[in-house]
Amino acid sequence: MGKTIQWTKGLYNAFVDDAILTDLERKVLYARVWEKDKWTITRMAIEFHVGRSTINKCISSIRTKYDYLHELYPDKYPKRIINKIETKEEQS
Repeated sequence: MGKTIQWTKGLYNAFVDDAILTDLERKVLYARVWEKDKWTITRMAIEFHVGRSTINKCISSIRTKYDYLHELYPDKYPKRIINKIETKEEQS
């Protein structure tokens, strides 16, 4: 999420308010956006006491919520840059 969207504090706060994120999703989003150099998926799993697959599902859920909000409010939420892995998943 940190590399696919140009996050600003205003955009981040609006997304957190509009997306109705769980506590874990908030922690993961914060780590991915503001502290991306410090956190890996494995470290998040250890620190948040969940499995790596839970972190990956959480990231996927955040992406889905962001894409949905982008469809509803395209002026408020800029289009997310889709990476090569996601493109391959969509084609399957």
